Amino acid sequence: MKQDPKNYRKHSDRNKELINKSLQKLGAGRSVLIDSEDYLIAGNGVMEQAEALGIPTRIVETDGTELVVVKRTDLKLDDPKRKELALADNATSDTSEWDAPFLTEDWGEGDLEDWDVEIPEWSGLDEDELTDEFNLPDGDREPFQQMTFSLADEQAEKIKEAMAEMKKTDEFKYAETFGNENGNGNALYLLVVTSNGQR
Repeated sequence: MKQDPKNYRKHSDRNKELINKSLQKLGAGRSVLIDSEDYLIAGNGVMEQAEALGIPTRIVETDGTELVVVKRTDLKLDDPKRKELALADNATSDTSEWDAPFLTEDWGEGDLEDWDVEIPEWSGLDEDELTDEFNLPDGDREPFQQMTFSLADEQAEKIKEAMAEMKKTDEFKYAETFGNENGNGNALYLLVVTSNGQR
């Protein structure tokens, strides 16, 4: 099986550690998904760690008209290992994040609304690639601008946390959005004007 060359998820070292720990301690739970050419569609992180641990694979072929169910015959409802596997499954999912460059290469921001996915504001461009011109391509221009910044991981995390907190406030709920439907953009704007005393 081959890794997806444009995997939409980024797997940090911590995320890989958790996947590895789950596979070692609890065994395989979810299946992974490949296409007809053996490229992974889903489960890139799991497959990478399973291969590192030498876990054998079994391929079940389907055209998508039936749901493939993985049954763990060694686990029962009250089994502590079963409970830990359910926890690990969600923890490993929550510790990966979207890979902005691949997402923005394939999708426009409005294309993903049906899936409740917001393309991250940070695509990891180098500072040399940034300019003062933040115009959208011809045909997409409205009274909006798209801005890209480079941030250290620690900076990005702090900003994401601040934006998430801002989104919980009444100020965010009732703020003037100027027609902007992007929640991250509105939260960032409020953080800036609030810190500058421009309410």
